[in-house]
Amino acid sequence: MSSGGPTIGRDRVWILQTFESRDLPLPSLHQIDEWIYSSSTDAALLETVYGALKSASVGRDLSLLGIESGRLTEDDLKALAGHLSGEVIGNSTPGALDKLRKAISALLYDKVGGEHDPVIRFTLLTRDPWRLFAMVLSGLPPEKLRPSGNLDRPIALGVERMMEDHEHRLPRKEVLESFKKARAFLREEKKRIRLEAERERQRERDFHDWVRSLWSDMEVRRELGLRPSEFEEWVEGGRIPVVLRIESIRNGRIRERRLFDPDAVLKITPATIARWRRRAMRRVVKNGQIPLRRRPRGRNDQGPPPHSPGRG
Repeated sequence: MSSGGPTIGRDRVWILQTFESRDLPLPSLHQIDEWIYSSSTDAALLETVYGALKSASVGRDLSLLGIESGRLTEDDLKALAGHLSGEVIGNSTPGALDKLRKAISALLYDKVGGEHDPVIRFTLLTRDPWRLFAMVLSGLPPEKLRPSGNLDRPIALGVERMMEDHEHRLPRKEVLESFKKARAFLREEKKRIRLEAERERQRERDFHDWVRSLWSDMEVRRELGLRPSEFEEWVEGGRIPVVLRIESIRNGRIRERRLFDPDAVLKITPATIARWRRRAMRRVVKNGQIPLRRRPRGRNDQGPPPHSPGRG
């Protein structure tokens, strides 16, 4: 590499040759260009290429154990590569595979070894990469390393061996029992969630039905035979209770829709309305807004004594 910066054509060649000489899958030219442009120095580029070689070597050896690299994320491959020395970069050997198994055991222990909650442990061990790692440690032949059917026993065996690698004891029987408990708990939890979701949907349906059953301003006025002014006064005063207010924006303005409970409205009798009107009239008269009309006197009415002039 030149000291004045990477030369794309030459860099592509030496990077491709580096992978080819180790019998590793070749990176795409687009990937190589990303490495070059994202590396500010030659040292940074060399470190990037070295990391890619390590991940590719790990992916190749994983396939020999029965795990295709496509079943793991890039972060999973980097985590495995981080547990291995540079000796893994090269042709695969039995020693390299043993080191890879130890790295798998270390990662699985870090994730599962200290987990005592059976539900969390079960959830982890039924998902990749932890499921795959446990099956590798169980000693299953690569051709049988497929997540199909009931794999509880090989997974439990792999966990048992992983714990033994780290001088701990967790018998496969205990792991299988924890799986059983976890499945029972998850079944009940799923059932509870389904029932709760159905209850919530029913509550929503009931609420919408209730809203549709409510009366609008016009329906209340028509039912009670009210004038607009007295309707507004009695609503604002709380005599006609509003059970729901719905705000909406129309033409840039906030509008409010008031809704009323029909049962509460029907309890307002004509006698009640007449009493409210009398009170309103007395209040108006008291405030001097209109004169009180005099009632015609009947025959039995006792009027005030006639005015008599004073004595002179």
